[in-house]
Amino acid sequence: MFTRLRQFRGVEFQLLFTVLLFFAAGYTLVMLATRQREFVATLPGLLAILWPSAVPLLLFIAVSIGLGFKSPPADQVLLPLVALLAGLSLMLTARLEPSLNLRYLCTAAGGEVFPCYEGIASKQSLWVTLGVVGLAAMLFVPWDRILIRWLKLSLLDVLDNYRYLWLTIGLVLVFATFLFGVDPNDSGVKVWFNFGLFFFQPSELLKIILVIFLASYLNQHREVVAAGYRLGPLTLPPLPYLVPLLGMWGIAMGTIVFQRDLGAALLLYGVFLAMLYIATGRAWYVLAGMLAFGIGAYVLYQLLPIVSLRVQIWLDPWAQAQTRGYQIVQAIYAMASGGVFGQGLGMGVPAVVPAIHTDFIFTAIGEEMGLIGTLAVLIAYILLIFRGYHIALRIPGRFRGFEQLLAIGLTTIIAVQTLIIIGGNLRLIPLTGITLPFISYGGSSVLINFIIVGLLMRISAAAQQ
Repeated sequence: MFTRLRQFRGVEFQLLFTVLLFFAAGYTLVMLATRQREFVATLPGLLAILWPSAVPLLLFIAVSIGLGFKSPPADQVLLPLVALLAGLSLMLTARLEPSLNLRYLCTAAGGEVFPCYEGIASKQSLWVTLGVVGLAAMLFVPWDRILIRWLKLSLLDVLDNYRYLWLTIGLVLVFATFLFGVDPNDSGVKVWFNFGLFFFQPSELLKIILVIFLASYLNQHREVVAAGYRLGPLTLPPLPYLVPLLGMWGIAMGTIVFQRDLGAALLLYGVFLAMLYIATGRAWYVLAGMLAFGIGAYVLYQLLPIVSLRVQIWLDPWAQAQTRGYQIVQAIYAMASGGVFGQGLGMGVPAVVPAIHTDFIFTAIGEEMGLIGTLAVLIAYILLIFRGYHIALRIPGRFRGFEQLLAIGLTTIIAVQTLIIIGGNLRLIPLTGITLPFISYGGSSVLINFIIVGLLMRISAAAQQ
């Protein structure tokens, strides 16, 4: 009994309880400000509104208690940070749904008109709940015991030793979208599978698979790739070892580019450069990669109309302010109207910006919570990214290089994805159409990001053993 009490994760539990209180207060403000008809200003009325979205946050507390018994050494800051971002997602989705339904109407095949975004708050609650369940599965299912019984390898060893199998599975799924892919958002990009009850985007899974492949390959050939051979003042990479790496990575990138899923391509390219630098310590490899990216971007600008269109809209959205530049122009106005302190939860008009709940969720935060709100969100992401890299640094010994590179790669996914979407919202870079981790409305992206955190927490627990 006393041993169990010593395993209580006090820091994590206190932070999670604070997040839960913050979420409840914010959600109540949203209900009052938007005057939703379903809301009754009584305790039962409040609980009736809160419980679908409160379930996933209560599951975070259950996971924390479970970690006290199963994996006490696991990082105690990651889970509260993810709970904060996921709670913000639930609160914003609940706030945006009534406004989106009033503004955007769809027409069924029979001519019936209905709100386009009916039920997105409950769907987001479901996806966050499934994400927490997926995170718990990574932590509590005895994967090592099961896999050792069947394959004589632990979970991380299976990921390390079967890298080509995982990459093949990922590429097959992405290739399958050419035949069976659908475009539920009318964006012109068919990168989703329609499973009836939900849509799934294989490129979300591919980003984890590519990190696993890169971590395994670079760990196996780290010393050779880092050494290279001298040519004057430069150390050139050994091509026989880099060609398989570049080839497999190039196939994945080429597939995504042909799908015109440019956001995923940019994300994976950034992760690739970060992991190559960590594995080799050669900064000029990264500089050469950035130069190659610049050349490739120029070529794509000349060849692909979608790339040139996005660049033109980025440079001068007011030239097409009533058509293709409308989204960015309205996002600029929304951010400007937020000022320092924001319009207040439920007091702005963020639904004017198309796709405000997905691509432009950061703009909604800026309009209703102001500069202070956006800085708070940025700080939360910085802390999340810092903890991920901190986990990698705490892994002892040179014989656990795969785990270290895997932790770095998984953290870099979140870092680069956050940088890309926030940069697009602020018009620092062209908009690429990927989601803000844990906050944007979505299914497959939410689930995959929770699995990433589950892997990071599993690695953090193993690092202390």
